[in-house]
Amino acid sequence: MSEKWVEFIQPNNEKSILVYCILLKLVLVLFPMEYGYFRDELYLIALSDNLDWGYVDMPPLVPWLLAGVRAIFGTSLLTLHVLSGALGVIVLIITSQIIRQMGGNLFAYTLTLLCVAVAPLGTVMGSFLTYDGMDHVMWAGVLYTFVALLVTQNRKCWIYLGLIAGFGLLTKLTILWLGFGLVLAVVLTSERKHMGSPFFWIGGFLALLVASPYLFWQYQHDFPTLEFFSNYASGKTYPATGLEFLKNQIITMNPIAFPVWALGLYYFLFHPEGKRFRVLGIAYLIIFALCILQQAKFYLIAPFYPVLFAGGAIFVAHLFKRWNRLWPKLLLLALVCLGGLGPVPMIRPILPIETYVAYIGSSGDLGVKQETHSLNNLPQFLADRFGWEEMAAQIAEVYQGLSPEDQAQACIFTGNYGEAGAIWFFGEQHGLPKPISGHNQYFLWGPRDCTGEVVIAFGVRQHFLEQAFHQVEQQAVFEHPYVMPYENKRPIFVSRHPKAPMEDLWPLTKHFN
Repeated sequence: MSEKWVEFIQPNNEKSILVYCILLKLVLVLFPMEYGYFRDELYLIALSDNLDWGYVDMPPLVPWLLAGVRAIFGTSLLTLHVLSGALGVIVLIITSQIIRQMGGNLFAYTLTLLCVAVAPLGTVMGSFLTYDGMDHVMWAGVLYTFVALLVTQNRKCWIYLGLIAGFGLLTKLTILWLGFGLVLAVVLTSERKHMGSPFFWIGGFLALLVASPYLFWQYQHDFPTLEFFSNYASGKTYPATGLEFLKNQIITMNPIAFPVWALGLYYFLFHPEGKRFRVLGIAYLIIFALCILQQAKFYLIAPFYPVLFAGGAIFVAHLFKRWNRLWPKLLLLALVCLGGLGPVPMIRPILPIETYVAYIGSSGDLGVKQETHSLNNLPQFLADRFGWEEMAAQIAEVYQGLSPEDQAQACIFTGNYGEAGAIWFFGEQHGLPKPISGHNQYFLWGPRDCTGEVVIAFGVRQHFLEQAFHQVEQQAVFEHPYVMPYENKRPIFVSRHPKAPMEDLWPLTKHFN
């Protein structure tokens, strides 16, 4: 065995530690047990089949990225989850550069990367594809560039920061919370000196320039995302109190790692050596307060924690220098790892579903609530992976029971984007027409060529159908033991002869949330 290889596999240099943490991350998010496609994954597949410069509930970058990946590697759970895992790896790599910029030693470097690699929220989000994975990459890129600005005082960093923020706006609008927190923190500290630099304003202009196709799309469609966010915040997000929000941060970022990021916040705000990063601590507090005031989902602020872990790891490394002992360091690393890996059977599909239900009990409540929906025997992030294929198959049975004349003009109308996504993806193998829905982006796609003469409706209230059609008949009821309760025991209707043209009825179907 060569000396270089021996040096690499021994955990005594940054490169080997980074590789080990990457491998650990990939094992956590790509464990070979799956329950099925997640609701948002089916929606993203439909969006990637209909590329545009914007959508009601998200910017265009992730659907475009998914379209490229699908064109090269095809569409499968593995394809989607390798992409999701790759995004988590990128966050780890950027985090490694953040801790290096801050001047952390080898122990601080190891502790930081381990905290990020095993954070339970990262394990959950890495196990399915949403736009949050790319959002975490963008936050990490902005924070790394901001740290580099603070360390080097090179004001050209504002240009790079603006470019990354622009792509962040093309990913998910929550990057605005990060931008607001950083800019307000700059105003409140001595870092306001940067506002006199032309590079500060050039960076802001570049962010808007990169995001301009999406902004123009919003203008063309009368800014539907504003209505979406208004409805989402008021009716769907669980209204957590400040203490509940803090509790959710502690639980989802690994309770044992809580002292690390808490000390990171202290290090930035109060420690003499950390005061050059004080603006980061203030920015975190601003974003935290903003999330509570707006009753945002608990994970909105999650992409900020890598930089807090870095600050805390540096502070802890200073404390351990006084002891000059190896065992406290190893013990802390082991405890952090234990705290991150312990919940994995509860948050990651690694157990057969019957075993999982017996393991956690019947409530499905893991102590962290993000939406107002009631639960059954699974937490939402797992329940939303069940039932879609069976739902499409049962709707297909109703469709195939129609006469050939009715099948030729039948359309499938669903109540939400998850149900529509199931028909969009799984319906093809059953010969089903593409679905229509009034939910989010499906509303903008309209009724297409649906005349309304024969409509198979699922997830739509019977009262609404009876107001819109002369004939409404229930044909079947969909049941599944593991889906979300609001998706279970739902009837499948066949409606005929609309009381008005579909173009006139369509505005009544609209719901953005």
